[in-house]
Amino acid sequence: MIESLGASLLSSLALVGMLGFRHGFDADHIAVVDGMTRARQLHCSYWTSRLVGAQFALGHSATILVASLLLHGQSAALPAWLDGLGLVISTCFLLAIAASNFAHALQPAAAARPTGPVSAALLRLTGHQVHPALVGMAFAFSFDSLAQAAFFASRGSQISGIGAVMLLAAVFGLGMLLADAANGALLNWFAGKSDRLARQASRFSSGFIAVVALLTAGAGLLRQFETGFAVTWENLGLWVGVGLVAFTSAVYSVRISLQKVRSHAAAAGR
Repeated sequence: MIESLGASLLSSLALVGMLGFRHGFDADHIAVVDGMTRARQLHCSYWTSRLVGAQFALGHSATILVASLLLHGQSAALPAWLDGLGLVISTCFLLAIAASNFAHALQPAAAARPTGPVSAALLRLTGHQVHPALVGMAFAFSFDSLAQAAFFASRGSQISGIGAVMLLAAVFGLGMLLADAANGALLNWFAGKSDRLARQASRFSSGFIAVVALLTAGAGLLRQFETGFAVTWENLGLWVGVGLVAFTSAVYSVRISLQKVRSHAAAAGR
């Protein structure tokens, strides 16, 4: 009996770990982590910009853990309005990120950092006053995230009780942490390197992040109101997020390569 429980728990942990990693590659996670990372860079918070992805994931997974514990032993169905709430939260953050980055992209190249009310509001949300972990917590208030918490509560109860519930939620969070932290660190490296090679590249980076945020917000709205699109999006699963990260990396790699070629050509012409 004990061996059977152990095998069941291990298989469940492996599953939720993969689910957490896949959840970290959701397009809205990637776009928001990239946008918050970029905001930290533009306000010269270079060290903390490296940690945005990890901080976001910690806040998100901590909320799911608490929800799992609260749902342990409960049988109440989750309200349908949670789906709409999650959409509103993610869309508002994505639009704020897009507006702030577009503002910086349209500024003269001499501007060192973004200014204006939208940028200031975004810094308050993702900077010194509110930790990125709290943004991650806000993103957990959606039907999908709380449904995952309900699954951990139910599955953990079936296996061995509240300890298994906590372990399942923690492993899910670990998988998500690996994905979000890696994405944030990768974007931080690409954008930082691009900025160091050419001042004009800073505006390009902001414009690119803004476009990604807008496209992700649009995809989220289509998922809510177009059933066919939602089914296709869900079937693509992990590949949507992986493709977005790969596309972002490719764009920055090409941009950095072109900047290096121009720098070498300019140096040779002197």
